[in-house]
Amino acid sequence: MVSFYPDIPEVEASRTCGEFVFLMDRSGSMQSPLSYQKNSQLRIEAAKETLLLLLKSLPMGCYFNIYGFGSSYDKFFPESVKYTQETMEEAVKRVKDLAADLGGTEILTPLLNMYKAPSIPGHPLQ
Repeated sequence: MVSFYPDIPEVEASRTCGEFVFLMDRSGSMQSPLSYQKNSQLRIEAAKETLLLLLKSLPMGCYFNIYGFGSSYDKFFPESVKYTQETMEEAVKRVKDLAADLGGTEILTPLLNMYKAPSIPGHPLQ
């Protein structure tokens, strides 16, 4: 009796991780309530809660950055950083302090900046 076993290469344990870039509206309109009901949550507060949830759900080893935009824009890090416990905690602290303080709503400039930034090999931009 003869048994043949095919040579199947092992699947690499580590998956390709992405680069996650979050773009948050921080224009003055985000200071308004979500609805006209009494004690309705402000749009900026709802956006911050969502951003915190997404931020805490990222896989370890990926890269991330957070942009805020209005008439101008800013970003948390000069370029995307590796997602670690430390960088996540730093970002969470900064998200909690965000405000709708960037004026009008001009999204094109931060989008152009995001897409012109050099890509991180093996980490597709998302």
